[in-house]
Amino acid sequence: MRLLLSGDELAARATVVRAPGGALSALAASLTADLNAALAHDLVIPAQKALLSRDGGRCPRHGVALAFDPFEPRQHRCPIDGEMWRGDRHDRWWVMWYQLWLSERVVHGATLAALGVAPAAAGFVRRMLDGYADHYLEYPNRDNVLGPSRPFFSTYLESIWLLQLCVAMDVLDTAGLAGDTGARVRDRVLEPSMALIASYDEGGSNRQAWNNAALIAAGALLDESRVVQRAIASPSGVIALLSSGLLADGTWYEGENYHFFAHRGLWYGVTMMERMGVPVPAPLRERFDEAFATPLLTALPDFTFPARRDSQYGVSLRQWRFAESCELGLARREDPRLAGALWTLYESGDSPRGDTGRWRSTAEAERNEPATALDRTDLGWRSLLFARAELPVLAPFPLKSVLLSGQGLGVLRRNAGRAYLALDYGHSGGGHGHPDRLNVLLSVGDERWLDDPGTGSYVDASLHWYRSTLAHNAPLVNGRSQCLTDGMLRAYDERDGVGWVDAHVPTGGIAPGVRVSRSVVAMPNYALDRVEWASDDAASFALPLHIDGELEAGLIFASAVLEGGEALDDGFVFVHDTAVTVVPAATQVVMHRGERAVAWISASTDVELWRIVGPGAPGSGEHRFHLLRARGTGGRMTIVWSWAAPIARVVAAGEATAIEFTDGATHTHRAVDGTWHVDLQTHGARSSVDLDGRRRHEGEPDTPRLTLPDVAGEPDRIPQAPEPPLTVALGRDAYRTSEASWEEAGCPRATVSLRADDADLVVDVDVRKSPVVFRAPAAPDPELDNDDPDIHSDGVQLYLHPEGWSEPMGRLAVPVPGGEQVRAHRVGGSRRGVPVEATWHTTATGYAMRFRVRLAALREGGRPSHALGVQVVVNDMSAERTRRRGQLVLSGGAGERVYLRGDRESPAHYRRMVLPRG
Repeated sequence: MRLLLSGDELAARATVVRAPGGALSALAASLTADLNAALAHDLVIPAQKALLSRDGGRCPRHGVALAFDPFEPRQHRCPIDGEMWRGDRHDRWWVMWYQLWLSERVVHGATLAALGVAPAAAGFVRRMLDGYADHYLEYPNRDNVLGPSRPFFSTYLESIWLLQLCVAMDVLDTAGLAGDTGARVRDRVLEPSMALIASYDEGGSNRQAWNNAALIAAGALLDESRVVQRAIASPSGVIALLSSGLLADGTWYEGENYHFFAHRGLWYGVTMMERMGVPVPAPLRERFDEAFATPLLTALPDFTFPARRDSQYGVSLRQWRFAESCELGLARREDPRLAGALWTLYESGDSPRGDTGRWRSTAEAERNEPATALDRTDLGWRSLLFARAELPVLAPFPLKSVLLSGQGLGVLRRNAGRAYLALDYGHSGGGHGHPDRLNVLLSVGDERWLDDPGTGSYVDASLHWYRSTLAHNAPLVNGRSQCLTDGMLRAYDERDGVGWVDAHVPTGGIAPGVRVSRSVVAMPNYALDRVEWASDDAASFALPLHIDGELEAGLIFASAVLEGGEALDDGFVFVHDTAVTVVPAATQVVMHRGERAVAWISASTDVELWRIVGPGAPGSGEHRFHLLRARGTGGRMTIVWSWAAPIARVVAAGEATAIEFTDGATHTHRAVDGTWHVDLQTHGARSSVDLDGRRRHEGEPDTPRLTLPDVAGEPDRIPQAPEPPLTVALGRDAYRTSEASWEEAGCPRATVSLRADDADLVVDVDVRKSPVVFRAPAAPDPELDNDDPDIHSDGVQLYLHPEGWSEPMGRLAVPVPGGEQVRAHRVGGSRRGVPVEATWHTTATGYAMRFRVRLAALREGGRPSHALGVQVVVNDMSAERTRRRGQLVLSGGAGERVYLRGDRESPAHYRRMVLPRG
């Protein structure tokens, strides 16, 4: 089975590539030079498994990722100041990148050899494949972070790696250059790696696109038709990701960063399906082809993509891999947007020529490089096989305003694209989404006025900041980050140089009982930004503005503590040097950047105006920003942003906002029955613009509930002493696995018993396993990630969630050897003020732990029903591991994995119980 090209297609491609003077011939020469430079070094297969840790691969001084050099395994350069850093953690992080880099060199060699450009490279490819046949099964499938893997710590990385090896084998075999390496590699690499990948389904994640591609490739080479069929047609297969991961507008639901990553994985899947003769339904093929261009439509004026959701910050589109994406899209169909992007990349002259970084590229797990001028000799091996021999005439394609309705993002551009205003209202983004519905982005040329910082390291504590509402220009209520929810578009229109985006989040979406709307209106040289909110009960409503401007003289700020949610993901623990002033209702506050006034801020009620210092974009240190906060049951905040308008003053009164200019002109804005009306008075002449574009909705989306989930069956009744306790046995069906099955883990068991006495709820947990491994109290934090290190120990997690509470009570408890003492931590984001006593003792078969929780505390603020959600999680550790082996879970764990859970448990999965009536 040929994966990408048949023998005849490969031979025809070789003729095109080797044609003297052609663009692809020059590309082949460039790739050959890269490969020869690599082969001048002693390339070896690492003996160690890669390791993810909090500090590995990051500069201790600046917090940025260290540069990857495939030829420097023992010293690692900071890209900011050039200092070299050493250490085992850095070396083990380097191993991940090197394994991916090496697999890509194997594909390079196979492609260049098969095309007849560098025949001698076939020997290098065979040597590396043989080497992996020797090494692969020696890597331990243990201590992984996100799915089983041998060389890596995450399944999707192994999928990318395996895919490269499969393509290299297939291309070499198609050209008749494989020799006798195939059987050993199939038996010792492809088959066991394929089985490992197939064991971990990641559902609708971007990572599953790579798992599917690897399974199709390996399954085809091994004649495993069931594996191939599953990777194509299962509920998480290629077809499913094309229909649900790619939204109707051709964007990936997790945002631009993951769009490019997932779409590259889908390219392999679609290309192999087409090669096999498996049809992609026409609407999904159209959506896939559209997806080459859609992320370009949201590019900022400096041709970077916005760092929405879990995106890396400041990523330039002037990189060779983005050029290759455009080339591959044009190879499939004509698209002036892609041709326009290539004109910007190849011919605009906007960027100086620099190091493209292709020589150190790490397969399909991107490492972003600085912007540089490009040409076709900078492309990759896929372009050698699939790009057009000759491009059409390239011409600029100016980016205009756009609505991506599936993504839920409206972009309004002005001043030939130099002014960029966007309202991010819609899709929550799933697991990589941020609580930032109704977030506004504003850029003027290269200046980012209102920015999205994206996300830094996933294993650093700063992740909690970047995933907070406070880190965005989005509304938050009662000091807590928004619930993850989808917003809805109410209107979008663009006419006569005026455009607007109007959206809302229905009641309960952002916070219980609260509904919020936001409208942004773009004029030729200024914009109006209006936020309105209403609440069933009195609430605190805040709007952060991440712009560091100087406020007008006369405002007196007093140092004060900015109160907010205590959970790390609320973000307030990351800010400092906070000061506040009170601005009366309808009073204008003017903000300047340098000598220029850029913002006029007002509110319909008295508001607190805060000045705050907090984290800036990843790697940039701290920055100053502002926050408006009002209290009550509703109100309106209005901001006028000017990048070129000669504004004299702004008057916001009721529904109308009048903007007066220094030349005597006046623009008056008002919302009218779901539309937007602008009166324009200029030098005695009067005109108007009416914006509509209203959307009709059949209903509003479901919003989060903070009561217990409505599941089938009656809740369990917790007995009152002296009745016997409610007892639940935990075994195979309760076990969440990592790499080891329940049987491989030694069949751990536990019994959970619950009973109320006169004052307390008593929870007994009897754990039966041997040996037990308790983390010592004085053990140093291994700094593997940003979770409490006590999760990597035998111990118990207890969660109680009375109906009516906004968050559960949570404890992580580990026995302290030598007595009855238990080291217990309050789980981050859980309820404070709930007294919990915990003791433990050894048993003949393991250990037992008892929790006592005051019934009065559980009934405080609860509902008369006394309904209670309960979750008990028993962590299972073994001595040879650094990360926990598994968990026994009260609500059931069969089919679940422990990866990325930390000490977090969703209340939606708690077991429903009822307390005795007191």
